[in-house]
Amino acid sequence: MNYRKSDKEHFYFDFYLTTCLKVRRIVSGLIVFIILTFSIPSVAQKVDAIVSQDKIRLGEQFELKLIVAPTSNAPLNVSSWFEIPDTFAHFQVVNRKPIDTINIASTNSYQQIITLTSFDSGTFTLPAFFVFINNNKVASQEKSITVIPVDVSQRKDYNDITDIIEPELNDNKNTIWGAFIVIIFLAITLFFYLRWMLNKRRTQGISPRKKVSIDVALDQLNALNTLIETHQYQLFCVELMSICKSFSDNQLRITTYSKTTAEYIVVLQGKINDKHLLQQYSHLLHWADQIKFAKSIPTVAECNKGLADAKAILKAISAAAEPIKLSADAR
Repeated sequence: MNYRKSDKEHFYFDFYLTTCLKVRRIVSGLIVFIILTFSIPSVAQKVDAIVSQDKIRLGEQFELKLIVAPTSNAPLNVSSWFEIPDTFAHFQVVNRKPIDTINIASTNSYQQIITLTSFDSGTFTLPAFFVFINNNKVASQEKSITVIPVDVSQRKDYNDITDIIEPELNDNKNTIWGAFIVIIFLAITLFFYLRWMLNKRRTQGISPRKKVSIDVALDQLNALNTLIETHQYQLFCVELMSICKSFSDNQLRITTYSKTTAEYIVVLQGKINDKHLLQQYSHLLHWADQIKFAKSIPTVAECNKGLADAKAILKAISAAAEPIKLSADAR
């Protein structure tokens, strides 16, 4: 009886130990499962480094693209981007483009392109670069780059430096005299050309022009009565000045179509000796200018008086005699 009781106790003790070990294993497995389950969002991302080419010539540039992208819909929080120095491990940074953010299905991924170069020949490894995602430090893959030296055996050497060749000064005097003769010839040619052009302009401005009859000018002035009757005073003054200037230019053989009234009077001073006639003509033109530029509004009587004065002035210019005295109410 005592033997059986001892065996039974021993059996229960072994069963207890076995059960405790199984429970311990189950609990450990659950803990590991829980840890893995909750750690999935922190590693649910893809970190990659892509190079545009793995073989370059010495000094040639290539691109390194750094990519951080989620592998699920879990949120991606990049707290610190890759830190790449300007010079590292046989490579130099040429240019850094801004970090691009790409949003797909409300999930952001990030990438940056960095241009690199190397001036050391050989095969080198781009080290792993680190980025902090969701407070976890994640590394990119290492990349192998082969830098091929440039073959300069077929290149031509620079020209050797030679001594400075002194120019010969034997013909300097002949060159100076030749240049002097050419300058004189060009100056004489320019002088005669300008003289010919001035004579041509004078001939075109005076000689071919036929003298206009005073009757034609008076008929043109009479036609302006229609403008006075329709109260078109500005147009009346424009036409009045045009007829008077055209007729006096024709009679005095001058060309003043581009001159202002003040300049026109100065020209007439050398052509009209009668100061009284010149004063009347100047007064008429200044009065017409006031109406033309809307500085004053004339009456019908003033317009008729201006028209009569214009006729008298043109007759006096045509007659080329003593000035005709205007009526007592002349301006």
